[in-house]
Amino acid sequence: MDWVGFENRDWLGFEWSPWLSLNPEDEELSEIPTDEGLYRVRHVEREGLEYIGETGRSVRGRVMALARGAYAGEMPYRDPHVGAPCMWAVRQEDGPTFEVSYITPDEATDKATRKSLEAALIASYRRAVGKSPTGAFSRIIPGYTMSSYSKNENRGGLLPEGKAEPYAEPGIAPLEWQSYEDPTAVDWMGLKWSEPLELAEVSTTVPATNGVYRIWDSTSPHPLTYIGESANLRSRLKTHKRNRRNKLLFSYSAPDGIDAKHKRLEAETDLIGAHWLAVGKPPMDQH
Repeated sequence: MDWVGFENRDWLGFEWSPWLSLNPEDEELSEIPTDEGLYRVRHVEREGLEYIGETGRSVRGRVMALARGAYAGEMPYRDPHVGAPCMWAVRQEDGPTFEVSYITPDEATDKATRKSLEAALIASYRRAVGKSPTGAFSRIIPGYTMSSYSKNENRGGLLPEGKAEPYAEPGIAPLEWQSYEDPTAVDWMGLKWSEPLELAEVSTTVPATNGVYRIWDSTSPHPLTYIGESANLRSRLKTHKRNRRNKLLFSYSAPDGIDAKHKRLEAETDLIGAHWLAVGKPPMDQH
């Protein structure tokens, strides 16, 4: 697997478009198709990727929403594109030279597959460089505060010196990718997983703490049914117990350091991405 080729035209075996200017005043963006797809953004003055995204509508429309926000006169709201505030802040610090590249593979027409492929792209990027794309998981760069959604009418911008923004807090390192090709392994992705139990046995023995979990059917050839994260594993798994077949198996892991939403999402994304890379499909009920 080519973990480090995240700027290449054949990254993860897909045929990516050439890099195009993200500036909404450039005509290049009109070349992007209106199909479902995925896209990646880089800044020519910075190392790595700034953003990876997906859409079930129009790649052109989604990229244009990001472009208009990134090049706006003031920091945009989180909608219509949650990554735009961060890209706007990057532009203030390092200039306007963003570029975008996209794919519209047949797999992108299915929502679960498209979202799992997005997770695979982010997870493989994290493995290659040791961190997430700059604007992933609703993040902002240090020195800036994040805008709200438009209904709350709070625009972000440059922070006063000495002030901190929770959305700029560093994320977690990539998981260890141990036994990544075996999603039900006891050491899958280097985590310490609990002993598998049936959902019917969810009880107070499950900690009410931050963690990630996996659910599967031991009689099915499909590796996993669902991968999730929660600030309260016990409560979340009890919800699955009520809504799913009690004979399904579950296992959880509660590693240190995932006490914030974006950190749990990073761990969950590594797991979903590893599942897609290992078996070429999302967990059966992942949405």
